[in-house]
Amino acid sequence: MMARRSFLSIAASLGGAWALAGCDKPGSGAAYRYRLTLDVETPEGAKTGSSVIEVRTWETHFEGKRTNHAVTGQAVVVDLGARGLLFALLAGRGENGGLGSVDHAAYLPALVALRGGKLRDSDPAFQKNLSSTGGGDLIDKEIPFLVRFRDVDDPKTVEAVDPNDLAKSFGLSVRLKRATIEMTSDPVTTGIEKQLGWLAALKGGYLDGQFAGGGPALSNILHGGNFKSSGGQ
Repeated sequence: MMARRSFLSIAASLGGAWALAGCDKPGSGAAYRYRLTLDVETPEGAKTGSSVIEVRTWETHFEGKRTNHAVTGQAVVVDLGARGLLFALLAGRGENGGLGSVDHAAYLPALVALRGGKLRDSDPAFQKNLSSTGGGDLIDKEIPFLVRFRDVDDPKTVEAVDPNDLAKSFGLSVRLKRATIEMTSDPVTTGIEKQLGWLAALKGGYLDGQFAGGGPALSNILHGGNFKSSGGQ
């Protein structure tokens, strides 16, 4: 069972890390953007959604060398019409299908580049060279955590979506055809609040309105930062 932990304490500890890291941040790292796209087949036709996400990295040398990152962007939204909205979060999926790494959006380009042999982790300019890797198709374990809402106006109605069984959540013959990333210089995607009018009011808290999380309800595991990140600001 996941231990309950105050979201404010998590934010405070991260804030301390950002403050220490900020000393080395200017000019010491790399920045790149990528477009994450989901293609979905439905009986009504093909549906697509994408989001441009920015990752900034920098090194710190406090108690040893460390690479830090900050993500700016938002979840992918795929509008399936009357069937509802599909969201691909900034977080990843765990081995058991539950929520995985909250840093998934930061690591995704590196995972794809390493798997495809486009870069080696021993490359001293690894982060800076990611922007030239092009991108590629995602394999199952690289697909972000997917969710839907039974009522998009009520964050407590959030439900996990199995990327291998979209039909269970959205109806017969609906399936995820493809998920890809493409390195880009396009502007970072914004505006998810148009679909999720309650997001800003969470102020980073959990979807059930609490500031202490841990489950078991998914609305007490997911928080606003899983849907939108402002680069640690």
